Amino acid sequence: MFDWLWQKLALDPASRQRKATLLQAIETVVDGSDARLRLLSGYQQRMLPGMQCSLAYLESLPWQRIEPLELSLRGFATDRRLGLLFSSPLSLLLFLKSSAALADFFLSASKGDDAWAMMSMSRSETARFGMTEHNGEIRSDVAQLVVSFDQHRLMDPAANQDDLQQNVIQRGLAVLVAVIGRRLRLMQQMRLDLQSELEQVQLKLLTLSRGGGKVIDATGNVSSGAASLPADEAGLRQREAALQQQLQPLASLAELGGILDVVCQVLEQPATFFRIEAETIYLNRMGVRHERPDADDVTALSFEHVVLGQLQPVSRAIMPVHVNRQQLRELEQQFADELASLQQQQQQSGLF
Repeated sequence: MFDWLWQKLALDPASRQRKATLLQAIETVVDGSDARLRLLSGYQQRMLPGMQCSLAYLESLPWQRIEPLELSLRGFATDRRLGLLFSSPLSLLLFLKSSAALADFFLSASKGDDAWAMMSMSRSETARFGMTEHNGEIRSDVAQLVVSFDQHRLMDPAANQDDLQQNVIQRGLAVLVAVIGRRLRLMQQMRLDLQSELEQVQLKLLTLSRGGGKVIDATGNVSSGAASLPADEAGLRQREAALQQQLQPLASLAELGGILDVVCQVLEQPATFFRIEAETIYLNRMGVRHERPDADDVTALSFEHVVLGQLQPVSRAIMPVHVNRQQLRELEQQFADELASLQQQQQQSGLF
């Protein structure tokens, strides 16, 4: 009879579960940004609206719309995408062997023999002049764009594709927490750098007002920072005003309230700091980009293009992959000698 009342008051089981999920997510954000935020009274209530926005946004992200890529020796013979992402089967093996997440997954017998995961990569594009054929005519010095991928990383191995899909929100939340933490670090570093330069300017102004010509640091040496500053008072005053203006929006970061404001800003506008969209590019076997999918010897490469952060943004390409335990063993057997040689070199260099 009173179900409608409990729902209106958010006291029904579903509402309580949603509230618990939000509060748990808030604590995850606090742990990843600045645990001292818990010292602020009402920090959870302050973050609650933004957390609702962020979770709704993360649920809407277009993860896993791409056919998973099989990471195996057979994959190099049957799927041309693999040759565009790795230079050789050996480089693929070294990547898989270096993944702690994959090793932990296969150490658990209950997980099975198949791992489904997300592979993150850094994409770079290099302009060059090369040769191409057009209407039977060979042309040289043609502008080309070569696309390459490196810094591969395997994320969130799961026993099946359904489990991988269920991890979407948690994976997105972890990325968002990393974005918040990185933004705070960059802003704090900017504040400290600007404050340090401002102090150098003010010290040089004080030195000039007393008739001195050099700014001495705490070690008794001429300050290197002051050497790059304007030499006259007018220039120093101008630089002082500019630094003070740049410091003004960062000054609040010296207090917990200012840090909380930055966290809430990201949570309330997640799309500004964390963007993802499906992208398809067309490459030939040499990695040269083509605009038309019907060009000769061209492979369509689809992935999720992710842009993280606003200050010094980081761009990554993400695609789902599949790794089979037996196929990994086949790679190890195929390149056993090369793998042993590399491990020996690492031991001799003191890296192992």
